[in-house]
Amino acid sequence: MKRYFIPLLLCLFVFSFQLSTFSAEKKHQNEEVIATVNGKKITHEDIANRLESFKNADTETLNTIKQEIIDQLITDILLEEFIDKQGLIVAPEEIEREVNQIRSNITGNQKDSGQSLEKVLASIGSDMGEFKRGIKHSLALEKYFNNKLEDKTLEKYFEGNKSLFNGESVKVSHILIDTRNMKTQEELSHALEQIKSVKREIDRGAAFDEIAKKDSDCPSAQNGGDLGFIQRKGNLAKSFLDTAFSLRTGQVSEPVQTEFGYHLIKVTEKKEGANVKFGDVKEKVRLAVLDEETLKLLSQLHKAAQIVINQ
Repeated sequence: MKRYFIPLLLCLFVFSFQLSTFSAEKKHQNEEVIATVNGKKITHEDIANRLESFKNADTETLNTIKQEIIDQLITDILLEEFIDKQGLIVAPEEIEREVNQIRSNITGNQKDSGQSLEKVLASIGSDMGEFKRGIKHSLALEKYFNNKLEDKTLEKYFEGNKSLFNGESVKVSHILIDTRNMKTQEELSHALEQIKSVKREIDRGAAFDEIAKKDSDCPSAQNGGDLGFIQRKGNLAKSFLDTAFSLRTGQVSEPVQTEFGYHLIKVTEKKEGANVKFGDVKEKVRLAVLDEETLKLLSQLHKAAQIVINQ
């Protein structure tokens, strides 16, 4: 054997050893359990696969997305268990019918022209398997809540919640003291005192938009806290919406707590709702009732579940 061949073999051995060590470490990291739900594991790999599409995001955004992914995976496990326990059957052809309908919607949407469903899903860190599982859950829950989706029930809900469907809206600004990363009661108490201090400053005559630019933790701070027009049926927290729609134009609320922290809310403009009839918005009413019942169910499932997060 020539002498120069021995160092080559040694290098190959070292490289092979490093590669196998790296592979073992990566495998160990992928198998790391981030959370368990009634004994079922959510691993680092489950989350990493979904985060891949967001790898260029900043650290704060990435952490927020990661938490949303964990929450969604927990919900998926709880719903899968519930559906199995209730014996709710969703046939493959039912799922395919929904998938084909969504494909058709994407094809017909000029804004999404040239996009396939798979590309759209990949852009939000999802895939077809996850998408079909979500459709299965939605269809199963529709079957479960079927008796609450009858016309008489829906019409009664509509009559008691017309402001959800008539387009009534308010233009709001807010100031946020973010408490999401606070761990102790002392920190939370300090945040509450901070928002109360801001309210006192506004009551003494300080301009809301200037205080928002100075003190708010929300990205809307750069616009003086302006969130634009919001409707009764939206993605904002119920406590935020209830307060916003109870205020007079120009009025500033007392501190309102949501999952994001403490808010001061100001209504700057109101738009009255249109005169709508149940028949015109029946599908919207059905979806609203379904959403409401689903949220109630998820709350019950979360409370009854054994959830351990190892972060």
